[in-house]
Amino acid sequence: MTVAGVAARAGVSRTFLYDDAQAPLLAKLRELANKQPATGRPALPDHQRITTKSHETVVRALRDANRKLHEENERLRNELAMALGQLRDLRRGIPAPPG
Repeated sequence: MTVAGVAARAGVSRTFLYDDAQAPLLAKLRELANKQPATGRPALPDHQRITTKSHETVVRALRDANRKLHEENERLRNELAMALGQLRDLRRGIPAPPG
């Protein structure tokens, strides 16, 4: 949010917004601009923001999902290694171990 952007959207000049008569409006615009995140998206109102507890819950859930995926990847790597070893043995004519 910039003064130039607000002026263009409102169809007024920037000079109009910088006029002393518009000082309260300009102050409010600057306050809103300071609350805006660096992403350029408007900041959410306080009542719509995620709480610290909710954020921590989401982070825990994501970490748990990540850990499970890591474990599954490790299991699949081991399974693939065993299958490739068996394939190599079959190609070399080495009999499979009993079992």
